[in-house]
Amino acid sequence: MAFSQSIRRAQIPKPCELCETDTNIKWKCVQCNKLMCDKCKKIHLKVLTHDIVDVKSSEAKQKSEHTIITDNIPCQIHKRKLNCMFCRTCNQLVCTECITASHKKHDLDSVDTVYNEKKETLKELESKFSDTFTLCKIENSKVNDFKTKYEQFFAESVQKINQQEKLIIDEVRKYAQALREQLESEKQRIEKSITEKEKNIAEVKENLLNKQSNLQEILDSNQAAKVFSTYPEFSEKEIPNASFKAFPEETKDFFPTKENLKTISNLFGSFQKTKLPKGLPKVNLDVINSYTTDLNVVNRVLIQDNKTAWISDILKSTLHKINIDDTIKIVKDISVQIDDMSLTDNNDVLLSLFGSSDVSLLTTKTGEIKPFLSVSPLITQGIHVTKHNEIILCVVEKGGTYNLTDKSCRKVIIFGMNGKQKQSYEYDKHKQRLFTAPIRITSNVNNDILVIDSTSIDDWRVVVIDREGQVKWTYQGHPQVNSGGKLFNLRDIVTTSVGHVIVTDCNNHALHVLSRDGDLLTCKVMKDQGIIYPYSLDIDTKGQLWVGCHSGGEQRTDAKLHVMKMSF
Repeated sequence: MAFSQSIRRAQIPKPCELCETDTNIKWKCVQCNKLMCDKCKKIHLKVLTHDIVDVKSSEAKQKSEHTIITDNIPCQIHKRKLNCMFCRTCNQLVCTECITASHKKHDLDSVDTVYNEKKETLKELESKFSDTFTLCKIENSKVNDFKTKYEQFFAESVQKINQQEKLIIDEVRKYAQALREQLESEKQRIEKSITEKEKNIAEVKENLLNKQSNLQEILDSNQAAKVFSTYPEFSEKEIPNASFKAFPEETKDFFPTKENLKTISNLFGSFQKTKLPKGLPKVNLDVINSYTTDLNVVNRVLIQDNKTAWISDILKSTLHKINIDDTIKIVKDISVQIDDMSLTDNNDVLLSLFGSSDVSLLTTKTGEIKPFLSVSPLITQGIHVTKHNEIILCVVEKGGTYNLTDKSCRKVIIFGMNGKQKQSYEYDKHKQRLFTAPIRITSNVNNDILVIDSTSIDDWRVVVIDREGQVKWTYQGHPQVNSGGKLFNLRDIVTTSVGHVIVTDCNNHALHVLSRDGDLLTCKVMKDQGIIYPYSLDIDTKGQLWVGCHSGGEQRTDAKLHVMKMSF
């Protein structure tokens, strides 16, 4: 019943918000955000110079969505007044009477200005909430993974105990049986000795009885002749030797182990501390769109906004500005050979020029390129602008090789946006070089610095250092992919909003995804999704991963650009 009543109420037309009688609503005041009829529209325009639009027009909808009303906020103290300023001293909105009464000498600013500031702060807060929520989902995924791994770990430990128990029981049974067999053999030896002893005694007894019987017969005859004739035959030395074989003096006996049973762990095994399996989130990487460029290789890709990107080909000395829709369209082509590029907070692009000491600034609105800073006589390579608006550069000496000398300079330098150097990293606290040939660079949510470092023409690694310049971890590939001649072939590196690290393994057509602590989350060969020779990476504001590729041939000009959905 209540539901049917609510439906009937919803069908009643809404009246004009000024006269509250006429239900023929045609107009809307953008500033007042009020719906009104024809009559009230005329009156409203006579009183105020506001923007009145047709409620059915797209302009009305657009202005309604984007126009923020800041001049109709009632004062909390003077009810009939509207707030006109914001007092920064008191951190509150104020009307004209408030200002006259108690805010004359305070720091006052326009409502619009403070509104925009607070809105930006809230946007940043919302972004942090979103990132934290994503972290919670990742942690939940890690908990589930840890639970599964621990259950498997526990089952394997129990299985090892059971196997050891069976093994030892089987061995004990075998050993006991061997002891019984040895004891049986000893018994047979002793019994044989007893039998021989008995036989020997019997033979001696029989011989003695025969001799004794003959003598008794002679003695009973009372004939002197027999005595004299027999006497020589029965001299004392003719008495059979009555010495018998000695009994065995030693045999084998079983002595059960007693004291050593207290340390049976030495035999069976014992518990020792070991590291628990790490709970790692499940990673999904799925291609959702692919584009064909006119480049030999998408050496660098930089997403400016949802519809605009910059892609470069170092071999063709080309930098394209492209519009992205169902296809990509080149809207600007600049002849410049760049090594790397990064977006500033005002949407301009810093360019690390190939083989040069210079960093240039590309103004995205005009396409103008002008000098920004120089690291002469060093050569710039990788460049990155951090979330704190710092510039991080990889630099090497001119003509550098992999054979390092005391004159070699391989380091990372941090600059402010004013072009002044703030910090540099070349050696660790043990005076050991941090890098051999740093070529790409980025940062993460912890403000760590992540560098792609080439230690030889075939050997690549990720080096992560903190702001003190100490190595936190390194990564040199995964044996599942990088084995049997499939060398780790790094080309680019990015980090996500929650700190995950993604690198391209170009020649193996693979992407490696690591946690912020350097644990491998996944290593995926992407050929089955059409990604061949992944070369460059960027992440857009939607959290989508863009992958620029090499075409696969020196003369080809059809390098691919892929968009991927990531989930953790």
